[in-house]
Amino acid sequence: MSNPTTTWFDTLTASVQALGAATREYRMAERAAHNALWNTDPTRVFPVAGAVNLPPRDSVRPHHDALRQLRALHTEMLERTRTLYENTAVAYAHGAAAALQSVLVGERPQYVELRRHGGHYVRPTGVLPDLRTPLNDWPGNGGLATLREQVTEREHARAVVEDFDFFSDLAGCVIPEWSRASEQAADLADRAHAYGETAESALYFVLLTGRTPRDGEDGR
Repeated sequence: MSNPTTTWFDTLTASVQALGAATREYRMAERAAHNALWNTDPTRVFPVAGAVNLPPRDSVRPHHDALRQLRALHTEMLERTRTLYENTAVAYAHGAAAALQSVLVGERPQYVELRRHGGHYVRPTGVLPDLRTPLNDWPGNGGLATLREQVTEREHARAVVEDFDFFSDLAGCVIPEWSRASEQAADLADRAHAYGETAESALYFVLLTGRTPRDGEDGR
């Protein structure tokens, strides 16, 4: 339930801020996992060749084994954090855009509304809204529009990659369309994160310049 002393724009901006903070946490975790994986790269680390006997007839090379197991762990962590980063960044972008669009048309939403399934945000089916006209007096309008195009292009590329997922088990099968789309979608998380931050700034601008009703009531 809403605190009667809390205004709708306080809870709305906190909702957007929380998505942004979550995105940044996952981004830092993804970067850390990438660095940890690099630290076990077999082309960079020269393992100590010493072995340890394991009677009666076995042996192990401890350093080789440690690097192998750590590399497997870091690879898994990188894949998981990369997925979480992209998923949350896209949710941040669409959530901030939806909040901004609602305020621009005079609505007073109290929270960002998203859907989740299996621990992940459900990716919106539509594209980010074009807000150039209602934001024509905001200095960051052009930058937001550019980021919107970049996110839209990369979301389309990600959809293409996912459409070709059924080929993933075909060893040695190279699909040019998949390769191009995969390259283009690689920085979807970074572009979506940048869009979310910019849309969040636009939301503050709209609220602070009084372009929407701001009384002491909640968002009912």
